[in-house]
Amino acid sequence: MISHNGENYELKYNLKRIEMIEGVTNMPTLADIRRTGGMLSVASLKTYIAYGIKKEGADAFLAPKKGMEVAEALIESNGYANVCGLVMETLERDCPFFFRAD
Repeated sequence: MISHNGENYELKYNLKRIEMIEGVTNMPTLADIRRTGGMLSVASLKTYIAYGIKKEGADAFLAPKKGMEVAEALIESNGYANVCGLVMETLERDCPFFFRAD
């Protein structure tokens, strides 16, 4: 769970969200993770948050502009490494097909 300005949010990824993120970052997700060892660029990290964040319990995702605002605030308040770790954990949970060894 993510708290910001008195609101609770959560990250959630699915194939559609990943396609949108890859379109914005112009980088395949797995290639980006492998290239950076999971430490995404700040711009990519903000994009992963902006396109994967929604209010806790909601079906709809936040508009990317609002998501970017929340992403910036999260990085500034919680630290880059912590937020990046949260994104990686969520990707592993929601998109295990990226992390299969077989």
